[in-house]
Order: sequence, then C-alpha cells, then structure tokens
Amino acid sequence: MKKIFITTPIYYINDVPHIGHAYTTVAADVLSRYHKQKGEEVFFLTGVDEHGAKIAQAAEKAGSAPQQFIDNLVPRFQDAWKRLNIECSEFFRTTNSKHIKIVQELILQLKERGYVEKRRYKGLYCTGCEKFLMPDELSEGKCPDHGTEPEEHSEENYFFLLSKLTDDLLNIIESEKLEILPESRKNEIVGKIKVGLDDVSISREKVEWGIPFPGDKSQTIYVWIDALINYWSAQEVFDQKNIWPPDIHLMAKDILWFHAIIWPAMLLALDLPLPKKIFAHGFFTVDGQKMSKTRGNVLDPNKLVEKFGADAVRYTLLREFPFGEDGDLSEEKIAHRYQSELSNGLGNLFQRTLSMITKYQIEIPKSETNYQEERRVSKLIEEFKFDQALSEINQEVAKLNQFIEENKPWELAKGDQGKLTGVLSEVYSALWSLVLPISPFMPETAEKMKKQLETLEPEPLFPRLD
Repeated sequence: MKKIFITTPIYYINDVPHIGHAYTTVAADVLSRYHKQKGEEVFFLTGVDEHGAKIAQAAEKAGSAPQQFIDNLVPRFQDAWKRLNIECSEFFRTTNSKHIKIVQELILQLKERGYVEKRRYKGLYCTGCEKFLMPDELSEGKCPDHGTEPEEHSEENYFFLLSKLTDDLLNIIESEKLEILPESRKNEIVGKIKVGLDDVSISREKVEWGIPFPGDKSQTIYVWIDALINYWSAQEVFDQKNIWPPDIHLMAKDILWFHAIIWPAMLLALDLPLPKKIFAHGFFTVDGQKMSKTRGNVLDPNKLVEKFGADAVRYTLLREFPFGEDGDLSEEKIAHRYQSELSNGLGNLFQRTLSMITKYQIEIPKSETNYQEERRVSKLIEEFKFDQALSEINQEVAKLNQFIEENKPWELAKGDQGKLTGVLSEVYSALWSLVLPISPFMPETAEKMKKQLETLEPEPLFPRLD
C-alpha cells in the first residue's frame, strides 16, 4: 500500500529558523497527523538546503567554512521543530553523499535525453534569490524581495531546455493531472506558460559551494536543481519504498515557479510520475510590516513556544487567516487567541465541566461519541481550510459553554439531579467528540483532554499568561 507522501520545501540554511519556516512545517505536520489518525501510513519529509553562493557568503561573514557553518545551524532547525511538536519522518540534508550522487545521475540522464546543452548566458543575477531576474521583474531597478540591485553576470552555463516541454506542462496543469492550489496560483502559472517558457540555466561557473556538474569541473549544479531533487532522492537516502509520487508539496508562493514549472518539467523529461498536488500558501507580515532583521520584527518560533506553548503557536498560525492567502501575525495576536479562545474558551469549558462532574458526584453513562464534528473538520483539513476547521472547533466550544450557562448546573444541583446528570453527561460526551478533531492541530492538548476525561481530574489546559 502506498504511503501518503507529504513534503515541505527544504529550507535555505543561511540563517536561523523563523516563523515563516514554522508556518509551512506546522501545516504539513497537521496533514501528516490527520492522515495517521485515519490509519494511513505517512512519509513526511522536511529538511534544509545547504549549497549555494548565499550560504558560502554567510559562512565567510561568520568566519567559518561552509560545512562547519551549516553543521552549526542544522540543530537550530531540528530543535525548533521538536519544540513545535513536529513529527517529521525524516530530516533531509543536501550534503548527504547519496543525494549528491543521485543529483549527478539525474543531470546526466537529462543530458543523454537531449534536454541539457551548454551556452553562454548574460543577465541580471540576484545572489539573495540565487537566480537570474528579467528586467520586468525588478522594482525600480532592484530585486523586489531583497531590495538590492542585481549584478550583471555573464558566464557559460548548462541549460535545461524547458521550452521543449511547454505544451506538455500546459496540458498536465490544465487537465489537473498535476493539481495546483489555490486556483489563483494555478491561473498564475498557466498564464506564465502561455506567454512562453525560456530555457533555464542549471549550473554556475563561479559558485564553488555546490555539487560538481558531472563531466565538467568548472561548473557546479544550480542550487535550486539540487534542492528540488531531494524529493526524489529521499527514496534512496532513507530507504523508502512505495512513497512516489508525492501526494502534496507544500510551500510559500514565492517558490511556486520552481515547484510548478521547473520540477514537473524535469520529471516529464525523465519519464517519472508527477506529484499529485502542489499547494502554495501566502505570506504574512508582522504587525503590518514585512519581516526583516533591520526592522527587528522577525518572530523566533522558539521564543514564541517558550512564552505561549507549542499548541497555542500552532493554533494561532493556522487560525489567524486562510492558508492560501496573505495575512498578518504578531505576539499580540497569539496572546489574544490564547486568552480568548484557548484559555477562556476550551480551557474554561474543560475545567468547569469536570469540576462540576466531580463536585456533584455525577455518574457519567457510557455513550457513543458524536462524530459529526470530526467529519466536518476532516473535510476542511482535506481542503487545506485550516482556519475554518479551527473556527468550527471554536464554535462548538462556544456552544457548549453557552449550553452550560443556559442550563445552570449549579442551580440544578439544588434539586433536579436527573436533569443535572443529563446536562453534564451531554457536555462530557461532546468533549470526547472534540479530542480527535483537535489532535492534529494541538497534539499535547488533545492528550491532556483525553487523560482528564478518563480520570475526571481537571487541570488548566492553558494556564493564565503572566
């Protein structure tokens, strides 16, 4: 039986992890946990991209050799994911010797099939993006993402003949053999293909920190080609069978081009099966501004977990705005969700219900769990509507708190034991119904809920913030 294969991008490791990395990885972890909950086998892959000029420059600035520099940073990513309760199957590193060998083998295959040739290229190169930019992509002569002027660069490189695959790519995307989500991203990619695709440089002449191009020591393989192949090489690197093709590639919208055009084109040229779905989520600002070290508004996931706990961070990341759209995040917004929905909402509901069951010595009858809530949430998870799934859960919590307020168990305890038992039993059963839908999003909380429902010993799920 095929395993569900879920991937994040491998994150470029020229600096420590930030909340943007966490956003994609938490979403992938929710999907992974959801499929495991359904009894399916899952292979969830994440990791880091360790080659390229930008890393060599960052290492030099730090007074370190590139390998030593990345070896020091890798644990920072692994620790961040551990703190956020990310349960990836494997953590990929592009300096893995098996991966390097596979990358070179695939490049040779592309060359043998007539999809690679050497040419001289002149263009505007942004080191921050690790790619050539067209003049119409610039903003006032600068890279729109990095705010720096690209350098005019001329060198002999190997090119992947992407233009030969234009019609095939258009067909697989329009027919949804390769599904690109959200729909707006698919339309954007189709529009670019219809304008026409240029061949792409897949090697660099003066970048030493990279995989040597097979048969030509003067060149290294372009870092993006190296990175994309991680999805394929993971099968051999981690000795995984029955995982290909990927069921879902998750990423931010700025790298959709590489995943929705260059990567499928390479697979087509190699006659390999294509990924099933690509989902490109939006960006978020912090307090209305783009994250940057200069502004000092880069959110560190480790510090957020220390302050709010892993589950509250996971919850807010996916609750605050729709997954496919741009949005805004801040510590204040996490604190607000924590206080209003988690502590005063879910936490209060558990504390008061179990306290009253114990205080009034209610014998809870065995009852079947109502799976309606779980089915609604499941459908929304499968549609990547994480914010709506969490909204459903939050509405159910609000309804149960309202039900308690309306029925006033503390009044019923004075004389209507039958109704009191009925009211608290209904709420108790509904609490069990929330455990499964909450579990992919907030696994620690779900375990605490389960334990408290079994022991009838309430403890704060979300203690008051200092």
